[in-house]
Amino acid sequence: MAELTRPPFAGRRPALLSFGITLAASTLVALVLAALVPGVGGWRSAATHAYAIGLLGWACIDGGRRLLWPRRAPPVAGMLLLSAAGMLAAFVLGSLLAAALLGSSADWLLGMGEQRPVLVAAAMATLVATTLVAGSNWAIQATAALRLRAQLDQARADAAEHLADDAQLRLLRAQLDPHMLFNTLATLRALVALDPARAEDMLDRLVEFLRATLEGSRRLRHALRDEFGVLEDYLHLMAIRLGSRLRYRLDLPPALAGHGVPALLLQPLVENALRHGLEPLREGGEIQVAAWRDGAWLCLAVVDTGAGMAPPPSGAASFGLDAVRRRLAASYGEDAYLEIASPWPAGAGGGTRVLIALPLSREARRAPERPLDEDRRPCP
Repeated sequence: MAELTRPPFAGRRPALLSFGITLAASTLVALVLAALVPGVGGWRSAATHAYAIGLLGWACIDGGRRLLWPRRAPPVAGMLLLSAAGMLAAFVLGSLLAAALLGSSADWLLGMGEQRPVLVAAAMATLVATTLVAGSNWAIQATAALRLRAQLDQARADAAEHLADDAQLRLLRAQLDPHMLFNTLATLRALVALDPARAEDMLDRLVEFLRATLEGSRRLRHALRDEFGVLEDYLHLMAIRLGSRLRYRLDLPPALAGHGVPALLLQPLVENALRHGLEPLREGGEIQVAAWRDGAWLCLAVVDTGAGMAPPPSGAASFGLDAVRRRLAASYGEDAYLEIASPWPAGAGGGTRVLIALPLSREARRAPERPLDEDRRPCP
């Protein structure tokens, strides 16, 4: 989930940026006044007035904004009133401060005496400083507000995705586990009297499977090695129950073993292959689960040599595929896809292959358009 930064309206960084802009602008104003306005009194007088008025203007406007709107962007009308009040305060207080620092009279505040050019200089400094302070504040706050809004949108999207993924995982576990447990316990009951050694082996595998499932329930994602480990325990249990009718093979390259995938992504497909592919056949068949890499894609396939897919008589038979589709949508959106081929291979009397393509990197986070052209399709 995206991490939210603290509200940008009260941070130190925007204040320092605004202060730096004001300082640079005051220096520029002082240079212009000293060079172009006669009677100002040279660089020392111009700089004193520019810095005093500019920095006081910054303090009044930025400080007022932080005091009045500490955790949000100021409204337009409020900021205009604050800028006007800050401009007036900076003009009066800055001029008095500059006069005190220079040891001169402040009568020119009323436009009297021979120092009328200083009044013009002070007014120019006030106008420029106020405009820059207010403008920089607006720019900083607008940028910060956009950034915060983007963070909030991302946080909401991540939270919704997390909740959807977690809900789908809980639903999946609630529907998968009872079916497997009932069949396994029924087989165990029969084996205890007929073949105690096989019953003990089956019980050990069941304990390992349940332990791995319980640990996986605390995580929405885990490594492929963990996913294949759960499948190994599950298929071994089913092989004890079905005997020679079930043959299986798991193919996971070491380079892909640590790649993260949604928990319980493949088990519904393996269970479907067993229940609807192999169990209806007297001779059984083989299930193969494989992972490989194709460029920027992670390819996962569950293949069986069973009876092939047929329209299910009820919604229950399609639960596994529906569950996987929901898991993919919750975790990847449109950046992953699932493809079903039955019979498999083409032209055979049966068999099914379910192929999943997941992006390995950001470059692949754009799912190809469906239907896929043969020469563009990843994971052949």
